[in-house]
Amino acid sequence: MRRIVVTPFLVTAAAFLLLAACSTTPGARFYTLNASPMEAVPKASNLSLALGPIDLPEYLERPQIVTRAGDNRLDVDEFNRWGGRLEEEIARVLVVHLGRRLGTDRVYSYPSRIGADTDYRLVLEFRRFDGVLGGEVVLEAAWSLVDDRNASVLETGQASYRRSLKGTDYADYAAALSVLLARLGDDLAAALVETAPAGASRRSAI
Repeated sequence: MRRIVVTPFLVTAAAFLLLAACSTTPGARFYTLNASPMEAVPKASNLSLALGPIDLPEYLERPQIVTRAGDNRLDVDEFNRWGGRLEEEIARVLVVHLGRRLGTDRVYSYPSRIGADTDYRLVLEFRRFDGVLGGEVVLEAAWSLVDDRNASVLETGQASYRRSLKGTDYADYAAALSVLLARLGDDLAAALVETAPAGASRRSAI
């Protein structure tokens, strides 16, 4: 039987190679969605709104950023991730955007730990919220506007938006998706204004 002799030199060399391999492993980068800069409508409404639940396709319910690599293939990047749960990122951006558009500070995500009586609730089902890195991103969603006093559905709609990326990295990808969210927020705010044109809280009249 052959004896394997391990010398201090071999141990040192192996440790050096292991440290070198670890030092070259890329670190994860984290991204957020952001509300687009806009001039807020002066606060002129007591209307209150709950936003949610927000449903996403299962393939998007992960921390890694998912991109398209063709009609039937997805890329999941281990080193480029969302800073939080994607549905929470979406809710945070839309809450800010809707509040600015509607002129109210009473827009809340749902479910929420904040106990607030709300006049309406917007329920969202995202069917697509992804795209091709360096190509085009797509947002497709269906929504319902619900009277929170009696749970009746007042209006339903669908939305679809596309935007070409200005660059080829994940920062550009997240920025383009943020722009699509702003467009969705504009349309949702317009639909709500049509339903409650006076912009006043309906609970105040109860």
